[in-house]
Amino acid sequence: MKKIITLLTLVILVGCSTTQSNLKIDSIDTFNLSNYNEFNIKINSTNMSAEVNPIALEKFKENLKSAIEDRGLKYNKNSNIIFDINFTTKETVESDRLNYHYSRYYYDYYRFRDNVYNVTKNILRVNLKNLEQEKTLWTVVTVWRQGSNRSISYDDASNMLVDEIMVSFL
Repeated sequence: MKKIITLLTLVILVGCSTTQSNLKIDSIDTFNLSNYNEFNIKINSTNMSAEVNPIALEKFKENLKSAIEDRGLKYNKNSNIIFDINFTTKETVESDRLNYHYSRYYYDYYRFRDNVYNVTKNILRVNLKNLEQEKTLWTVVTVWRQGSNRSISYDDASNMLVDEIMVSFL
């Protein structure tokens, strides 16, 4: 019995401590970050909506900049290698189909009732471009819902996202 309880405790502990990454990363086959000495970071603000918090986005930029500098690259505004940060929001309509509606007083088996609501999704894409060759070398995208604890407006989530991005360069 003691072994079963220990095993269950271990399974629950491992299950609660792991987080699922929601990053999608792609790069060209010949890309290696250690082949470069300097970089630049730019926030693309041309299509940015009013819902975007620029302070949180600039904080994410600074976290990314310091993490890349820790890898040995130097920040240079005139560099040919640029990290282009794109952030946008997207409204989607979702519905949960209800087979019945329960009230304290009755059951309603009306089958065509839908629960329709709007969901705001935030999309962050970081592209690494070589301006000299006019090519995208590497890209990462992540999506989260408005109000999620994965939002870059939270310091812990922003740092975790930067750490996950830096792991992709290994």
